[in-house]
Amino acid sequence: MGHNMAADDNVPQEFRHHARPLLLNGLLAASEAIQRLERPETPSADARSPDLLIQIASAKAAAVSAGDQDEAKLCWQAEAIARAQLSFEDSFELMKNERFYEAWCELEQCEIIVASIKRHYTPSPDDLQRIGYIETMVARWQSIYPYAIFFSPEFLKKRVECSTCGAKVSLRNPCGHEKGEIYDGEQCYHRVVELKLLSISAVENPVQKYSVAFLSSEDGSGHRDHYDYSIVKFAVDRLISPYHGWHKEIQTRTVPIEALAHLLPSATCPCGSGTGFGECCASKQEVITPHLQFVFYVQPPEGLPPEQLNF
Repeated sequence: MGHNMAADDNVPQEFRHHARPLLLNGLLAASEAIQRLERPETPSADARSPDLLIQIASAKAAAVSAGDQDEAKLCWQAEAIARAQLSFEDSFELMKNERFYEAWCELEQCEIIVASIKRHYTPSPDDLQRIGYIETMVARWQSIYPYAIFFSPEFLKKRVECSTCGAKVSLRNPCGHEKGEIYDGEQCYHRVVELKLLSISAVENPVQKYSVAFLSSEDGSGHRDHYDYSIVKFAVDRLISPYHGWHKEIQTRTVPIEALAHLLPSATCPCGSGTGFGECCASKQEVITPHLQFVFYVQPPEGLPPEQLNF
């Protein structure tokens, strides 16, 4: 693995400081709350401010009480934007602390929040709340995780209810509320209150990404995390902020056969063919191997260990 520095015209101007508007007396307007959630990478970012979240909740309650559905919907947007920013930042801190599976689950939650926002919110051309950036970076982090097999349950839904009105819903008997729409400042969803498990399948592209396949612990009492997170750790160690962007490039390197002398003939060939080394490239003078190159948009911290090519 390696890294480069590069300018990227597609990356927002992430590092300009921004003067926040002061909190107005009385209730906060939703549009002001959304404005205060601009540029979350700056030291004055407000997403983690309890006062702001309380103000948004109060404004939403007032809008619902007044029957102002448009303002209540904007308040929901402000809440969702703040939750997306917080979830993205939390996943980064979990990776920093090498709690990789927890970070993976948080990335999935962030992905879900962003998907719900996109239906009702169009980012500005500058992506000031960084929702577009967060969506892109969540996918990039997920792409370098080592997980490949997941468990996917199949359910028979016996009773499904609308979260808005509580009525039982089905394809033939809808309740009138649109799934995913905002009512009284809350997003409508269908909750399954009665179900039957039919089967569990092993899949590569799951609907729910948290169902990662782990090996059983030696005593059979639980599971053990057997995955190699070295690529994720390589990237996160070279970042100070979750808003320091990066992307990966798949390249190749030519390795002299002497550098692979430690490999047994039965080992998987480093060329990526999936066959045994002895049957594939062991007789060659040089082996072309896949190489993952990281491009960081902000200079990584000094004092990191030198790059190594491991097989």
